[in-house]
Amino acid sequence: SCYHFAMSGKSYQVIFQHFNSLLPKILVNGTIFARMSPGQKSSLVEEFQKLNYYVAMCGDGANDCGALKMAHAGISLSEQEASVASHFTSKAANIECVPQLVKEGRAALVSSFGVFKYLTMYGIIQFIGTSLLYWQLQLFGNYQYLMQDVAITLMVCLTMSSTHAYPKLAPYRPAGQLLSPPLLLSVFLNTCFTCIVQICAFLYVKQQPWYCEVYRYSTCFLDNHSNFSTNVCLERNGTGNATLTPGSILSFESTTLWPIATINCVTVAFIFSKGKPFRKPVYTNYIFSFLLMSALGLTVFILFSDFQDIYRGMELIPTVTSWRVSILVAVLIQFGVAFFVEDVILQNRKLWLWIKQEFGFSSKSQYRTWQKKLAEDSTWPPTHRTDYSGDGENGFYINLGYEDTERIPRAKLEWRGQTTEQHFWTRL
Repeated sequence: SCYHFAMSGKSYQVIFQHFNSLLPKILVNGTIFARMSPGQKSSLVEEFQKLNYYVAMCGDGANDCGALKMAHAGISLSEQEASVASHFTSKAANIECVPQLVKEGRAALVSSFGVFKYLTMYGIIQFIGTSLLYWQLQLFGNYQYLMQDVAITLMVCLTMSSTHAYPKLAPYRPAGQLLSPPLLLSVFLNTCFTCIVQICAFLYVKQQPWYCEVYRYSTCFLDNHSNFSTNVCLERNGTGNATLTPGSILSFESTTLWPIATINCVTVAFIFSKGKPFRKPVYTNYIFSFLLMSALGLTVFILFSDFQDIYRGMELIPTVTSWRVSILVAVLIQFGVAFFVEDVILQNRKLWLWIKQEFGFSSKSQYRTWQKKLAEDSTWPPTHRTDYSGDGENGFYINLGYEDTERIPRAKLEWRGQTTEQHFWTRL
């Protein structure tokens, strides 16, 4: 069951022109293709691509330019003519750069998908919090949005993809499609976790004994928070009664949801920056790690600080310490659950292989289909068998440039009254 095919350019040309149905079967188990012309090299790359292979081509001369340009990854081993047509150029004139290119490519793919998932989750996190506040005609403050947009998201997106490739090449590749089940399931589950935590916090804060709606019960608000300086002022209306006029958006709901949403943005950035097996651990990306720790520390500091200037600038309302601890515990529990699901379940290759096997999922790539067919075909590979190709029912193809006439029976050298040599020159 373990076999390999090796062929020269002349053999490939004969099979390509006259035994085209055998070509996919041979290419699936082809190992060596030698002494091929530039056109044959380009044709070979194209045939591999038809089987849904991702083809890499290494070359160092002008005769490799066509294949280098056609391949998915063309690697020039010299800085001469081939470097013009290739996608990559190696400074070393050998193929030791191929594993490094594969590792860097996989790391770049995983990083791109991680940034995509983070930006998606960032928008969803803000959308959920803003929707809940809109329900009661409230909003996050300007500086609250500014911290999430600039101090966290912008800095994370600029440094998240700077993690280097893992030094050891994994025996399998990452998900190659943006809409793959693990990626979609990751976004969906994190959305569910975020939605549950924010809705519960939004509803639970209303049950607290110190809660009151700032717009409706201004006297209650001022009495309960007389020890704090908030961004509000008293004005006299036409009737002479004092009313509360907020200088900006101010509510217990926004004070509760903002630290949850902000810390959630930090945690999902960490979760989506998984290292092994395609990237180095996240702590090796020093700038990214520093920004995450700084954003997390600053958010926690704002949450537990009782400085009047900070609360006035961030447009928050002071709350009891136990409630702040409850907010922090809630986001930490959410982080633990999300990290466990992402790392243990969604990134578990053995689990996904078992699911595919149980439900009968199989790859739709052409080469996978051919491998399955050939594994079930007891007559393949053919041994001690001669195949002929011709125009008619009894016709056959003989080319003296490729075959030895001494090994061909004399009866088969005659075709419609002509000898093989005569027919060969006639065809020419």
